[in-house]
Amino acid sequence: MTAKFLKAGARMLDMQQQAIRAAIRHSFNLVRSSAEVSVVRDHLLALLVLKYLSDCDAMSTESAIAADAASGRPPLFEVLFHARHEADIGNRIDGALADLEKKHPLLQGAFQDVSFDSAALGNPEQRRRVLSDLLALFSSTEFDYRKTGAADSVAFACETLISDVAATSGKGGGGEFFTPPEVSQLIAGLLQPEPGESIGDPCCGSGALLLTCGAAARARASKDRCRLFGQEKNGSTWALAKINMLVHGELDAQLEWGDTLEDPRLVVGDQLRKFDLVVSSPPFNLRNWGQETAADDPFGRYWRGVPPRGTADYAFISHMVETLQPSHGRMAVVVTHGVLFRGGAERQIRQRLLEENLVDAVIGLPAKLFPNTGLPIALLVFRRRKDDKAVLFIDASRQFEHGKTQNKLREEDLTRIESTYAARTDVEGYARLVSLVDILQNDCTLNVARYVDAVEQVYQVDLEALRAERAQLRAELEGLESRFASLIQEVSRG
Repeated sequence: MTAKFLKAGARMLDMQQQAIRAAIRHSFNLVRSSAEVSVVRDHLLALLVLKYLSDCDAMSTESAIAADAASGRPPLFEVLFHARHEADIGNRIDGALADLEKKHPLLQGAFQDVSFDSAALGNPEQRRRVLSDLLALFSSTEFDYRKTGAADSVAFACETLISDVAATSGKGGGGEFFTPPEVSQLIAGLLQPEPGESIGDPCCGSGALLLTCGAAARARASKDRCRLFGQEKNGSTWALAKINMLVHGELDAQLEWGDTLEDPRLVVGDQLRKFDLVVSSPPFNLRNWGQETAADDPFGRYWRGVPPRGTADYAFISHMVETLQPSHGRMAVVVTHGVLFRGGAERQIRQRLLEENLVDAVIGLPAKLFPNTGLPIALLVFRRRKDDKAVLFIDASRQFEHGKTQNKLREEDLTRIESTYAARTDVEGYARLVSLVDILQNDCTLNVARYVDAVEQVYQVDLEALRAERAQLRAELEGLESRFASLIQEVSRG
């Protein structure tokens, strides 16, 4: 009986998620013709939060209207829905969002770039028509605070909108802040976050990587949450991360707005805050990152060497390493393959990281995993405390699910990577544990292909079986041709 109820519950959840996905995509299409993709995303997320928090409000529609009339407060979602045909509906929605920022500290500043009374959504008549349709659509999507799973539903809606926009827009339109869910899942699986630990991301984007690590910790042993900290340079994306944290219930997350390299905000006094885990997927090959003043960095982040002006890859890595807890910190960062072997100042930094025995593993991943680049990527894993003086190289670049525009790591691919990392032993054609001495003698290169030889699969071909299969297919084709000719004759005879 229990299994029957579980299956029924799973079917209901799947149906609910399908309905939410359909509503999100419909709403996206409603606005997309009037505004840029990033504008559409920000406005739809604002409406999503407004609807969810309105549903969580214990007041009924009638009492909300009465309270609004008595106090002059911006109305709740139900009131906005009833006023959806009014000429000033955009201004009313903006007022409701301002009220939400006052009520919820985490949302302060989250709607700074959002205005439903803006020409970004078209001329006044276009705006009124689009907002009327959106309010009607969102009104039919229930996130009732009294129902079990309401928070999961709105979190799913938020994730669906973020991922759909990233897949649609790619570079420059929303994909640049998006870490694919399976990559976030892999990082969490490798680092094994524990409840109560602190997790920092200096380029947190939408906050998905922080959320995945936090969820992994809760799933391990208890309901205790990790402490999540992030910083994001782009104001619109920072606001998106705050919304994402709220709908996932991470109300105590600390998210700062600013440039991590030039103005780190996750600090304690005049020192960088230290974290048990540091995770990130920073922008690849970022230019003009502040190299001119890096030698005089007040936090001393670049003592191993100053990265080149043309790419900030090792500037982010240097920052992240310096924010690790000295005794047990661990870290994972997504990089392009050039980070593994480029020379100059980057080689010097890489050598010093190796000599400190901080580099734990290098994992080569497939190309086209990210919506904003077709390049193959790698994961660099660092640990402050290691039991050996070696680096594990894993070549996971050939096992994945092919997609038309974006590839994907399957569950079995993630499982193999994680189990290989945990075992820390050689696997022919897939993984190799290499001593620091060998790597230092190899010009400090961390290129996976240098250490893991690809094994070509050899297939045994049964020629007799192939000939028999060909003969059978020919006979079937001849039968079909004969049948087709007969049908043509019948039709021609009328």
